[in-house]
Amino acid sequence: MTATDDAAATKLLEEYQLAGGYGRTISEIADMPNASPKVIALLSQWLIELEKRWPGPETEGRALARLSLARALGHKYARKTAAVPALISQFDTAKSIGSRERWAAGHALYDIPAGVDYFDQLAAIATNREFGDDRQMVVSWLAKSRHPDAVAVALSQLDDEAVQGHALEVLSKLRAQGVRDRVEPFLNSKNKWHKRSAERIVRYDES
Repeated sequence: MTATDDAAATKLLEEYQLAGGYGRTISEIADMPNASPKVIALLSQWLIELEKRWPGPETEGRALARLSLARALGHKYARKTAAVPALISQFDTAKSIGSRERWAAGHALYDIPAGVDYFDQLAAIATNREFGDDRQMVVSWLAKSRHPDAVAVALSQLDDEAVQGHALEVLSKLRAQGVRDRVEPFLNSKNKWHKRSAERIVRYDES
């Protein structure tokens, strides 16, 4: 831990505890099962402004804080709060964020889950191949969105091995219609998950 890490971690924990949080370490922030609106607002603001409040390169300390903040916000009590835009901000390509931390932000968006009013932003993340498999759970979120364009977005990612399984699962959960031709190649897949999802899709596709 650098001097900057120590100072920023101390500041985060002080503000967190003053807001009513019970964690005594950065890691413990992620382990609290419930959080008040005041704590959620504080953690969301920290995540959005992490590079400003914890300046310098992405050290191990800041990465741990980012991971803990993302995990802390990934609960249903964070619905319709600043947590969602804070988590979406972790998919800014200008930020130097590790794969584990970015994937955790996507997983949190799935778990909350983010509301359908964020569809355009999350669809843009789901189709941005620069994020590789970090966006897997954002793709999975498409099924929870129930948005009329969710099927089209999932279909557009079937040729990307990083998220193929997640895209197929979305099509399966949404019982997509008119997609048989696109899905049939996966019926012979050696990947059991892919094959199982494809079988379900074809079974329910009445086109």
